[in-house]
Amino acid sequence: MSLTIFHGSGDSGIELSKANAILDRYTDWNANEALIPMLQEAQHEFGFVPDVVAALIAERFGVPLEQIWGVSTFYSDFKVVKKAEHRIILCEGTACYVCGSQQLAQAVLKKLGIDYTQATPDKKWVLERANFCFGACQLMPVVEIDHTIYGNVTPEQLVELIDTIGNGTEHEEH
Repeated sequence: MSLTIFHGSGDSGIELSKANAILDRYTDWNANEALIPMLQEAQHEFGFVPDVVAALIAERFGVPLEQIWGVSTFYSDFKVVKKAEHRIILCEGTACYVCGSQQLAQAVLKKLGIDYTQATPDKKWVLERANFCFGACQLMPVVEIDHTIYGNVTPEQLVELIDTIGNGTEHEEH
């Protein structure tokens, strides 16, 4: 089996058995209908869409790499390069902005030394601005960390969450 890598995401450490297990679940699906769910599962498993997964989809399902690349770069939740182990997304919608999202961004800057779109030098954390609606304005300000949404977060609570999650220990829901 020859795999063609198409956009240089640096796939070192990707377990092919995990990638194949994801794709095996879609063998009975129409390739076009299966593409987004396969990419979503890969994103969830690896933290991004690895080149090797795209190449496996192309080879096993006959989907052109250009189409896979187009879908994975069109939708903002897909990442084609793993920026960091943990992803912090801050909402800056009107309600969150008025209720302190700037202070949350400042807390991240002070704690981790990063601003929006930046990752820590050790690639443990990345900070992003939400470019979508959480639909949780009643919980302002809202923060998402690794697909878990936290509401009514103070800068002190955010720093505590960063410490807890960074240490690999369980965290309480806020």
